[in-house]
Amino acid sequence: MRKVAVLLMLLSPAWLFWSAWGQELSGSPIFSRYRQFRIPFNVPADGRYKQLQLYVSTDQGKTWQPSATAPPELKQFLFVADRDGYFWFAVQTLDLDKRLNPPSLEGVTPSLKVVIDTLPPTVHLQPLQPRGHEVGVAWDVRDDNLDLADRESAKLEFRPAGKGLGEGSWVAAPMPHAAAQAYWNPQTTTPLEVRMRVKDRAGNVGEATTTIPARGFANENPAFGNAQPNLGQSPEQQPVFNGPAEHERKLVNNKRVSLNYELKEVGPSGVSAVELWYTTDGRGWNKYPLRFGEDPTQKNIVFDVVGEGIYGISLVAKSGVGLGERPPQTGDRPQVWIEVDTTKPLVQLHNVMVGTGPDKGKLSMTWTARDKNMHPQPITLAYAEQLSGPWTTIADKQPNSSRYVWQMPAEIPYQFHLKVEALDRAGNIGEAATESLIKVDLSQPKVKILNVEPAGK
Repeated sequence: MRKVAVLLMLLSPAWLFWSAWGQELSGSPIFSRYRQFRIPFNVPADGRYKQLQLYVSTDQGKTWQPSATAPPELKQFLFVADRDGYFWFAVQTLDLDKRLNPPSLEGVTPSLKVVIDTLPPTVHLQPLQPRGHEVGVAWDVRDDNLDLADRESAKLEFRPAGKGLGEGSWVAAPMPHAAAQAYWNPQTTTPLEVRMRVKDRAGNVGEATTTIPARGFANENPAFGNAQPNLGQSPEQQPVFNGPAEHERKLVNNKRVSLNYELKEVGPSGVSAVELWYTTDGRGWNKYPLRFGEDPTQKNIVFDVVGEGIYGISLVAKSGVGLGERPPQTGDRPQVWIEVDTTKPLVQLHNVMVGTGPDKGKLSMTWTARDKNMHPQPITLAYAEQLSGPWTTIADKQPNSSRYVWQMPAEIPYQFHLKVEALDRAGNIGEAATESLIKVDLSQPKVKILNVEPAGK
């Protein structure tokens, strides 16, 4: 029997991909940022085929579920996914003699492998301390489907900061391959607006911007992340800053930070000031502008940072007559390291399967959760009859194992939504929930005829 060619065409824009049904695939999936697309097919015009059946697998070919049927003259299937994830497709034909080809889906080679990804990359961008005549930025990009080998998938650009500048004013900045930061000479000392755009394999685009302040003069109101360069060392002499060890960092999930302290060895003149000094690179120190309160019992300082990152903090107290320890110098270790992390874990719920046969009453779910500061036991699983809640916890404080099998209680509703939450060490919570209801009613109703009698005239 001849094979049936299967084509996959995304609805918009009309990109065309194809794979011959029954032939060996390269193994590379197609990435789509759309959850709805058509699957056209071509069949021989000999009238031998009665029906085509489209099957889909969400567990890499272990099980197959019927997705659509179509007569030969329709020439296409319509597929709509209820979530992002991996989808394999296969086609079974039925001829006029009621023969199926292939006879069974067991071990079938998929016609198409599609990864549906509707989420854009998460991009975070922040300025680095200037280095001589060079400015720099560091970035953190998160996405499950980045093409790290594609140098065109990420672009770094800059322009003079200010409003009213057109799109054409952006200038490309050099971007080292597989790096997390870049330095370059912008040939100006004016403030700069810097933009990074990242495209994943499905074509989703994530973007972040930041501002690099003017160089050559001190800021009137300095803020974290805008530290001046250490003028005592040339760029070649400055060591690379890798930050403190993980156990030394105090994590906070807000750009407004409260720092508690206590005063010791206070003399009769009291305390006239408490200075906050900070470093963003482990080398140079800057004084943060603070107004010390009149209350001598003050025990905390509240300050703001411009973005995520690692900051070293030291406090210096001054007596009523101006005496106190010297400010921190190059090479001094801060009294405390803090890491500001406001990014929620990225969570994707991939597959939910209701058990049958010996697994009846069980429900398995798979997910991925990623974060640079993931909690050791970050996962909470819950269900609800409505997406708005209330949510009932299935299990909490679970490891990020990517899979959980739930023995459903007898009183469980017959349909519900599932949700996966992930907690990082800073207290940020990311989540993913099923958009459509999970149906767990596995009963198969049967009809028994009780009697047959005339119905009358």
